[in-house]
Amino acid sequence: MRPYDNASTVANEHEILAEFQSRSMAVYQTCTHIRDIQYGKQPRSTLDLFPLEKAKKTVIFIHGGYWQWCDKSDFAFVVPHVLSKGVQCILLEYDLAPQSKISDIASQVYQALDFIREQHWRTDEVVLVGHSAGAHLAALSVGHPLISEMVLLSGIYDLEPIRRTHLNHALNLSNEDILKYSPIYYTKRIAIPCSILCGELELEELKWQSQNYFEIKKGQEPNFVSFKLIPEINHYSILEHYFKSILF
Repeated sequence: MRPYDNASTVANEHEILAEFQSRSMAVYQTCTHIRDIQYGKQPRSTLDLFPLEKAKKTVIFIHGGYWQWCDKSDFAFVVPHVLSKGVQCILLEYDLAPQSKISDIASQVYQALDFIREQHWRTDEVVLVGHSAGAHLAALSVGHPLISEMVLLSGIYDLEPIRRTHLNHALNLSNEDILKYSPIYYTKRIAIPCSILCGELELEELKWQSQNYFEIKKGQEPNFVSFKLIPEINHYSILEHYFKSILF
């Protein structure tokens, strides 16, 4: 079994992802939104805004896909859960490997946060939620002045093991990439609430990634960082579980 092959943890990944897309398509048909707002010059430098009048907070969601697959529109099914809490939602898009390097993708996400910070529709409180590779990109954004809270779901925080997998064919990670873009090496303190979550039914490597990152960051700032391994939850069901049961 490949150590970072999430499909191996479920019997029907294809059906799960197809359901994600189907439910997400219905959200675009029923929820007010502004699609593909351009925050940068690259074609995929876009975001989808699901605004809410008098929203008390904003959730920004960064999707996963090992930096080389998926689209923000695949994950709109989380939006109704956010809106039901009186919170508006942003789905963030970014370029993919191999067309773009990890350095470009990380810079792109930071650029998106800069852009959102300048918009009239942003709220004072902003929660950044990342899933899988999206959690990695969110963790690289620690310290951005826009963000007031961070939630990292099933993330990757040390890129060294990725270089030894099939995923590196597209990423082509260098030693410099690993040192510069692995959140475990970030010395910047986490000065906002940061929840690190992972499912009990996930790959051992992913559970290790979350637990290892938590131990490192807890040593730096124990008052803001928390970790939870969620029983009976896998890499895919963690999205529904978080947004439906844990969010606020």
